[in-house]
Amino acid sequence: MTGTSSGDLFALYRLPGNRYKKLLSGSFMRADRDQAVQLGVSMINGARRVSASELEQLLQGDWREALTACWLIGFARKSEFRPELHKRIAEGQVGRIGKGVAFALARFCGLSDAHVLKWYLEQALSEPEKRGNQPWFLGALLFVEGCLDVRLSQDLLACDGLWDRWAAAGSLESSDPSHWEREVSDWIELAENLD
Repeated sequence: MTGTSSGDLFALYRLPGNRYKKLLSGSFMRADRDQAVQLGVSMINGARRVSASELEQLLQGDWREALTACWLIGFARKSEFRPELHKRIAEGQVGRIGKGVAFALARFCGLSDAHVLKWYLEQALSEPEKRGNQPWFLGALLFVEGCLDVRLSQDLLACDGLWDRWAAAGSLESSDPSHWEREVSDWIELAENLD
């Protein structure tokens, strides 16, 4: 990429209004509707402006840049980044960028995305002491399942299955899978209304 330094990308995409903090916490969707729409408009405008090479550079940055890149990828529905996001999941490189990855894969809404989300959950839910992105990945999987009319999550959600055991092992806002599906669905609805 020519002419765009990492500092420029920081200023353009990650920094405005401490955007990455809002994306990390998901607080923008819990704020009042005007604040959610304001952030959504800023993200959709950034998603329309950002180039593929800038997204690649952001993805190679620290977690703040990578998180912002994932949300921009999702808002723009840039499915050419699907292999990169699938690879990050397979290599266990989601960490703090998990909500952005879950959002992007839900926006892509493909069968391969559902399979990768399920694979992640099979691994992550089998370690109940590890708390992280499991709720949002489950929400994304359920959202994609609903759109595609497929069911891959049945064994995960079976009574006393992986989800029940994981949810019972620690603190969680809600153990109801539909709560997490609604959260992801709200993200998608915001993006689609602004698209």
